[in-house]
Amino acid sequence: SQTAKRRKKSAIWKYFTICADDVTKVACSICKRVVGRGKNLGHLTTSNMHNHMYYKHRNVAGIRGTQSSRRSQPTPAAPAAPAAPAAPADPAAPADPAAHASEAHDRLSRTMTQTITDSVGEMISMDLLPYSFVENHGFRKLMRVVAPHYTLPAGIHFSNKVIPRLHQRVTSKVIESLVNVEGDVVHCTADIWTRKFSTSSYLSLTGHWFVQYMSGGGAVTHKRVSALLSMKDIDTESTPAEILQHLLGLVEEWQAVVPHRFAVGFIVTNNTSNMVKAMAESGFEHIRCMAHSIHLIVTGAIEECRSVVTVINTARRITNTIHMSTKAIAKLHQMQERLGLAEATLTHDVPTRWNTVLFMFQRLLEQKEALIDMSAEVDLGGSVAEPQWTLMEAIVKVLEPFEEATRTVCQDDASISSVIPCIQALRAALNELIANKDVSDLLETRKLVGLLQSHLEEHFQHVFETPTNTYFKATLLDPRFKIMPMALLSRLDFERLKAAVTVEVDELLEQDRMLSSGEAVSSSGVAPESEDTSSKPTSLFWGAMQSLVANNAASLSKSVTSLGLETYLAESSPQSLASDPVSSYWSVKMAQHPALARVAVKYLACPPTSVSSERLLSTGEDAVAPDYRLLPVDVPLLVFTKYNLVKFHYANPRDHLEQHCCFIQNLFSYSFSAHVKSSPI
Repeated sequence: SQTAKRRKKSAIWKYFTICADDVTKVACSICKRVVGRGKNLGHLTTSNMHNHMYYKHRNVAGIRGTQSSRRSQPTPAAPAAPAAPAAPADPAAPADPAAHASEAHDRLSRTMTQTITDSVGEMISMDLLPYSFVENHGFRKLMRVVAPHYTLPAGIHFSNKVIPRLHQRVTSKVIESLVNVEGDVVHCTADIWTRKFSTSSYLSLTGHWFVQYMSGGGAVTHKRVSALLSMKDIDTESTPAEILQHLLGLVEEWQAVVPHRFAVGFIVTNNTSNMVKAMAESGFEHIRCMAHSIHLIVTGAIEECRSVVTVINTARRITNTIHMSTKAIAKLHQMQERLGLAEATLTHDVPTRWNTVLFMFQRLLEQKEALIDMSAEVDLGGSVAEPQWTLMEAIVKVLEPFEEATRTVCQDDASISSVIPCIQALRAALNELIANKDVSDLLETRKLVGLLQSHLEEHFQHVFETPTNTYFKATLLDPRFKIMPMALLSRLDFERLKAAVTVEVDELLEQDRMLSSGEAVSSSGVAPESEDTSSKPTSLFWGAMQSLVANNAASLSKSVTSLGLETYLAESSPQSLASDPVSSYWSVKMAQHPALARVAVKYLACPPTSVSSERLLSTGEDAVAPDYRLLPVDVPLLVFTKYNLVKFHYANPRDHLEQHCCFIQNLFSYSFSAHVKSSPI
């Protein structure tokens, strides 16, 4: 019939079948949706069928819109010539190489179509782009050049299909790691970031734990894992009670996903009043972010020193003036070249990051000669007298130990076991600064050191209040600092601390009693070789830290020979200050002291700061603060996918690079073969 002939002329019919009860309608074989072909039986069209495939199934290779929809789209580059109708196959005839090549190309086309689509989805997540980005003319033009036979799906396809599929894949990786969590304990950090000029805020919850796995040589080792568990859009004016409800809801969601394997250990947050009040009613043990505490200590001390504030304001004016003047920047670079200084711009300070004041001073002192010479020709917005330069140098010396302490506790492998040692190192460094003539001779810096000492004791008073608290337990179970509690506590309090740890070990042994064979397991592993504790660069802070470790190790009693905790304390096994105590020490001791090692892992897995939450919220800020193309409702999903995609899918940057290069190579191979196939010979 005429209808049958017309049906054979359009390739769209392989996706549709005519409805038995109404020939004017067809059913999509992909989604089963019914589409009309018109009301006039003598003039039925396929336009609606083409439009349906274009808007609903654009990821299907080869789909094009109708003539009207094509006119609204960018013109595709050099489409392939339509294939001639295939002749009936002759079983006796030899195989057609061209047919095999065409079939192989079609398979490559389908594979590359999915690969390109998934890669664009990863790009949207990694760069926190709005879904509408894929509809930008520039990006579409680029894709037509790179892959002329690839049809880029609409933004709604990425928001409804691609990104949720990627999010689910990443979530599965997180769940897989949580199923194997060591000790069934997950420590969390939480933070709130408020979007500027908006009522939107984001509450984040990150998790930190260890997983045990077998290394290549068959030895058991541990890997530290951190992941973004949840991120939620909340009201900016949320009360502490509401914040707590949101937080408990996020925890319960994961406890339902990973039952019996997700027990919250400690929760680390900053020192803001809302978070402190929320955690006071939570029932969880609250650890205050040490980096935020140091920020409050330094900024509080600086605000009470008027002369220091004056120098900071002068430095800020000079920095801002030069940054805002093209002429001043050019003159600075000219002076740097003439004086043989490294070409560099001045550093701005940021109110929420105290250490940027230190960096601003360091850069100004580095460029002191150039700035002095410039001041005779260019208005710098202020002048620095020689006494102020001297004061600036002294302030840098005073603040450097606090910057090193901040950097230490903000490392990815940092543990709460480093809190007490860092406080002790800061105490020792401040005592040495008082004895430093360059610092003590200036009234302003002598006052600053005194204020820093008083603020340090005030903010960390809670750390030393109870000898059996989390901080002392973690320090005792860190082989790098295990004897430090002995030096800080009385003999009676130290015995109480050991007893508290022993109770936890005995509880684990009781839990494992039914599983153990009753025979002592000897460790055949060899403890790692002693590492040089002087691997850190020489500085006031690290010099104080190394002295503390050395002095405490020298006071170690050699007469203790009992098993368990006493054996661990009596053992002489110096560790590098830069090492991870779990992977470098407790993994080896897991067979010898399994219960003690598990208790140690529990405490050493907890970070001392909430920086992991703050960093990912800064990532969100970079995406949504400059413009508001990215909707608030889309931020949690994209940030979750980005953070964990890097942590799990691209854990090794080399793997990410190799996968990216392989994708580019295949893409261009696909693009080149498509050009060859479509080009006349």
